Amino acid sequence: MSKSASLLLCMLIVLYLQKYVTSDSNTALLTQNSESQCGGYCISAIKLFLEHIAANQQRWNAFDVTTLECKAILDRKVPKVKQKEYFVQIGSRFFYIEQHHRVNWFSATSICRQMGGYLASPRSEDELNGIKEKLTRDRYYWLGISDLGNEGLFLSVATGKMASFLKWSSGEPNNRGKNERCVELRSDFLMNNNACTFKTYFICEASGES
Repeated sequence: MSKSASLLLCMLIVLYLQKYVTSDSNTALLTQNSESQCGGYCISAIKLFLEHIAANQQRWNAFDVTTLECKAILDRKVPKVKQKEYFVQIGSRFFYIEQHHRVNWFSATSICRQMGGYLASPRSEDELNGIKEKLTRDRYYWLGISDLGNEGLFLSVATGKMASFLKWSSGEPNNRGKNERCVELRSDFLMNNNACTFKTYFICEASGES
């Protein structure tokens, strides 16, 4: 059998057996079975394929774990509060400003939804100025804006569309360390992108124009 034919046979064997590669013991058994079918030349190729599959399996498993962790964060139970009792009117809309507890961006998003609103996205400089009057200086606050879906494209959580108003601090957004995808309002009341796992205060906006 020619080398090209042997290699083709190896690839077919690997594709057929790939779904059974779930452990080191299975990999060893498949390797032994393959030796009798394609000889010494292609067994080395099969080993390379099997090693590649095993390495990718570890990455897939790690991805599944990360996905479940993110889902757990979003599904975390938090106490519900009454919207009318805690939201205050600023301009034509209503906002809730968390001043006591610091959470990551995902938890802030979930809490605002359970309160009947969204993590806030200021729509204009006038609205931002009104919000600033209610904030505590030297604190950071999560906003409902991120580029998690597409780097550099900052969307509003409330609308799913591009944020209608952005006022960045000098040099921002810089996505430092390739890990800053969520937007916060800094102590200078300008916007900055930060790691979504950072824990800080947050601002919610009520649904609709009520």
